[in-house]
Amino acid sequence: MKQPPKLADKLLRFFLSDDRLEEVLGDLHEEYHWQVSRVGERRACWQYWRDVIGFLKPFAVKRKPVNGTQGFPRFADHSMTFFPNPIMLRNYFSIALRQLWKNPLFSGLNIVGLTVGLAVSTFIALYVWHEFHYDRFEPFANRTYRIVSASKYGENEVSFPQLHQSFGSEVKRQIPEVDEVVRFSNGFGDVVLQSDQNHRFKETNVGYADASIIPVMGLEFLYGNPKTALSEPGRIILTRQLAEKYFGDRNPVGKSLTFDKHFPLTVSGVLDDLPTNSVIQFNGLVSLSSMPTLGDRQRHIYENAGFLSTYLVLRPDARVSDIEKKLVTVKAGIKFIDMSARYYLEALPTLHLDARGAPGDSRQSLYILLTVALVILTLAIINYISLTTARATKRSREVGIRKAIGGQRSELIGQFFLESFLTTTLAFALSLALLQALFPWANHALDLQMDNRVLAQGPYWRLMLGLWLICSLLAGGYPALLLSGFRPALVLKGSTNWRQSGVGIRRVFTTVQFTASIGLLICSLVLYTQMRFLRTKNLGLNRSQVVALQIDNEMIPQFTGLRNAVRQWAGEENVATTNAKLFTDNIMIYFQNTEKTKRQLMVYALTVDKRFFDMMGIQWKYSPLGWEKGIVTRELTIYNQTVLNEADIKGNPLQQAAPFKGQTTDGVVADFHVKSLRGLPTPMMLTVVSDTNRSILANGGYLLVRLNPHTNVPDALDQLKKIYDQARPTVPFDYYFLDDAYNKLYAKEERLMRLFNGFTALTLLVACLGLLGLMTFSVEVRTKEIGVRKVLGASVGGIVLLLSKDFLKLVLLAILIASPIAWWAMNKWLQSFAYKIDIAWWVFALAGGLAVSIALLTISFQSIKAALTNPVKSLRSE
Repeated sequence: MKQPPKLADKLLRFFLSDDRLEEVLGDLHEEYHWQVSRVGERRACWQYWRDVIGFLKPFAVKRKPVNGTQGFPRFADHSMTFFPNPIMLRNYFSIALRQLWKNPLFSGLNIVGLTVGLAVSTFIALYVWHEFHYDRFEPFANRTYRIVSASKYGENEVSFPQLHQSFGSEVKRQIPEVDEVVRFSNGFGDVVLQSDQNHRFKETNVGYADASIIPVMGLEFLYGNPKTALSEPGRIILTRQLAEKYFGDRNPVGKSLTFDKHFPLTVSGVLDDLPTNSVIQFNGLVSLSSMPTLGDRQRHIYENAGFLSTYLVLRPDARVSDIEKKLVTVKAGIKFIDMSARYYLEALPTLHLDARGAPGDSRQSLYILLTVALVILTLAIINYISLTTARATKRSREVGIRKAIGGQRSELIGQFFLESFLTTTLAFALSLALLQALFPWANHALDLQMDNRVLAQGPYWRLMLGLWLICSLLAGGYPALLLSGFRPALVLKGSTNWRQSGVGIRRVFTTVQFTASIGLLICSLVLYTQMRFLRTKNLGLNRSQVVALQIDNEMIPQFTGLRNAVRQWAGEENVATTNAKLFTDNIMIYFQNTEKTKRQLMVYALTVDKRFFDMMGIQWKYSPLGWEKGIVTRELTIYNQTVLNEADIKGNPLQQAAPFKGQTTDGVVADFHVKSLRGLPTPMMLTVVSDTNRSILANGGYLLVRLNPHTNVPDALDQLKKIYDQARPTVPFDYYFLDDAYNKLYAKEERLMRLFNGFTALTLLVACLGLLGLMTFSVEVRTKEIGVRKVLGASVGGIVLLLSKDFLKLVLLAILIASPIAWWAMNKWLQSFAYKIDIAWWVFALAGGLAVSIALLTISFQSIKAALTNPVKSLRSE
């Protein structure tokens, strides 16, 4: 006769108590023999295992031994489990759902608060994770390094991440520990691309690279052969977006694309969208070997300039310090090198945040954001705990009765944890939907470099699940321990001490919430005030309403006619010319030694025409001789005041030797800024020329036009475009506003201000949700007290004050705590600016006033409603 699986029987004997074991085994064996005759032995065994497992409670543990007769241990006559059985779980779920449905206001406040906290903290955590994981996906990321050259200029060491094209090839030839070399440049400004007459545009970030960039950086192709895409001259690969712009949905491989108006290139590949967390970004890549064939300017740069970021893939056993020492010896065959330079290797994954010469506060800003995310999530959890403990204490009689009839504290803890789990699960699902819906908008509004792909990656889901689990445990822990600890004897006798349970901790929670909200509000006000100060401070030149038209170097024959037409339209005094794009990094820099002090200065150099000074409102300290009388007949050299100070030139500089050897001083202007106000004015040299065509437009330049303050800007730009097009230009109409370029210098601060504004609003929202819930609960608890006071003659105002004063005291305490902390944090942040505001007293007064006003608005509705309630209803017996 066939017998059931012995292992299954042993499992039952281990878990089941003796008084149940014989009966259960008998029934199971009888069922097994009947199933053998009906469906066969194999299927009967599977059915037997299912039946055995069905008799086991979830998360069952081995029964505890107790002292038996004659000194032998035996097991207790009941099974022990960490969690209740399925029937009890269903009961707990029913109770939890009933509680959510019965108290819609408190349930809604809890769920909304947790939803906002989870969604916002997850978004910030995603951004921080994105920033900290730059360039970790490349196949050789752990052994890929960028070469940086560092040279001493005066007292400063200046780093240059761009090297001559010959350096990389010589490194690979001379250093055997180098497996591969990648040379990359993201281009030299705008370039015109054209596929046909209807598709001709200016593009940015069209760069150059070796063929080795494809396997080393793990570039993924949609079309084309990765092995040959950049292996020959005359080839270009495009990103998906650029390929669709010029060729639509068709495969463009093999088609021609005209580069820089004259040079046909063959499209050899189309790349999938590049990862946003990579320092290597481009819209198109031209094979590096094509550069000498793309015109005189490109050939000159290729032969004489340091323009390539050079990456080395080292062998696994290579030591970085040894390679750095060998780089100094790589000189033979190199046409362009600073013999005194030192070389450093920077690991590819560290370039985004820790590269030499990069802003030092990038990592600090991420830690600040991560801290803010943690604060918001903590406030949401505190809000949940505060409202839950306040509301759930009304269930004390339920707890007392269940304990009186034998309920265990562990079972009550499990029930309250389950209710927390249900609430956080609903909030978790809503936060997922909210984040998915608002991600594109938030990403664009905050100018963050992320795309939707991060929402489909493993770290995002692990983060969400981790936050969900943490919120469930933290939010349910304190309420579960508090409520399950009620003593049934006191509760069932009608003791009211339970009403005060958790009052102290709720006051602490409310104070913490408003402390964080007021602190962020103060920070937001300081950020706004500093940014307003930077935008309105006099830079030494007037950038308002100035539009810069880019002039291509091939437009020299048309330039004079174009400039005269623009002067006639805008007024002769409102038009000037310069060779550089102001308020950007595209300004020429020279390193020169002063004659008197022997200091080496980093000097910004501009080439301008005579009208530049009056049109831009630049003040003269010493104007050139005959400046007001006639036109410029020779090149004039003008310095700013900082150059004279660094060169220790006092008195009239026109009567003294020039600051630099071999040059003259034709005039001096007051300091003006063409960079951000984080630093002091930089030394500057301006060359004033008469022949703008030859001197300014040799490599392209800009026509500066000041618009009338009352002009309709879109209409004015349309008219400028018509004037520009009448000159039959070689490139499409392109312009930028000086105000916009200046504001972009503070993009990081602008982003920080937007984030703080958003965080402040969210923390205030969460704090007010908690305050509203606590006020509602306070009114419910004190309903009869309010009725008695009204019967005895209390006024509406007195009752409102009675209900509100305790909460307002907490808000005032939060102001006192938050103010010094916010002052310290923002004063430290302001130290990075050479020009900064003083944090005035009114910032704290305004933040405190706003916080008190918002708190009053939050609690006034419930308090006034309670004060106006008919006392007969309040005192009616239940």
